[in-house]
Amino acid sequence: MRAIVTLVFLAGATCAHAQDLSISGGVMQSDNPDARSFALGFLYTHELGTHLAASVGYRNEGHVPGHHRDGQVALAWLKGSAFAPELSFAVGGGPYHYFDTTIAEGGGPQAFNDAHGWGWLYGASATWQPRASRWFYQLRMERTETGHNLDTVMVMAGVGYHLEQDGTFKANSSGQAWARVRDDEVFGALGQTIVNSFESQSAGAGTLEYRHAFGPVIRASVGWIHENDTRLVRRDGIAVQGWLEPSFSGDRFTLGVGLGAYISVDEYRPGTHDVLGLVTMTASHRFASHWVGRFSWHRVSTGHDRDSDIILLGAGYQF
Repeated sequence: MRAIVTLVFLAGATCAHAQDLSISGGVMQSDNPDARSFALGFLYTHELGTHLAASVGYRNEGHVPGHHRDGQVALAWLKGSAFAPELSFAVGGGPYHYFDTTIAEGGGPQAFNDAHGWGWLYGASATWQPRASRWFYQLRMERTETGHNLDTVMVMAGVGYHLEQDGTFKANSSGQAWARVRDDEVFGALGQTIVNSFESQSAGAGTLEYRHAFGPVIRASVGWIHENDTRLVRRDGIAVQGWLEPSFSGDRFTLGVGLGAYISVDEYRPGTHDVLGLVTMTASHRFASHWVGRFSWHRVSTGHDRDSDIILLGAGYQF
């Protein structure tokens, strides 16, 4: 239900036309254990009005003793300017879906647990955007509260770029709404699968996928994923996902987030067919009339401590 609420929240954000993409880095301080590490993150933000915005993004809270945690966020912001037109401030918060690699009893490379859970992330930001520039610079302070896991504070500095979504929801000068020329795509890619353990065992991975656009933002896909032998998992299966994926610059670029299921068979779990959660971030660039380059990052969520990240780069043909 929380995933559905998050997608509905993001679908409402796609009605806006001003978007920002930002990346930031800094330090993280955890409460228990009392430790410090790095912090990384990126956000994709839609302006919903003069003083309201919505974001979806990713946070990596570094490595502290017994914890390697990261996750996805969906945030709402109140914002305004002060002191100068180029300077703006925002406060907000929202749900944080985290994945934490924690210590398990025993020894050896399999002595870990993959803890999943929900918490809250809230914070404040200050942004400087020079006049007549699409680039902006940002300072952020954020706090996570999870109840049954780490509570942390992150201080980060970053840079971002102001995007212009294709005129999907408004008519152009001739009175016609913008429309995508090709709705279908066949995509193939190779990359790496990385187990969410303290040793991050990895192996090769690949995918073959069919994607269809049902409108300006909503898409769906079905495909085959192969994860080679990491000595902890060796999986193959069918992935089915729904997507929010707006386009920019006349459909030359897209950014998207997908949610779905990964129906897999694992050689290390003989006789079982697992239905796993799959959350994916993707970006594409159309470099020819029918051809696109695409990057995808799958996060596989299991119930048996074999989560993985599948990072893929490949090409697709649109028709």
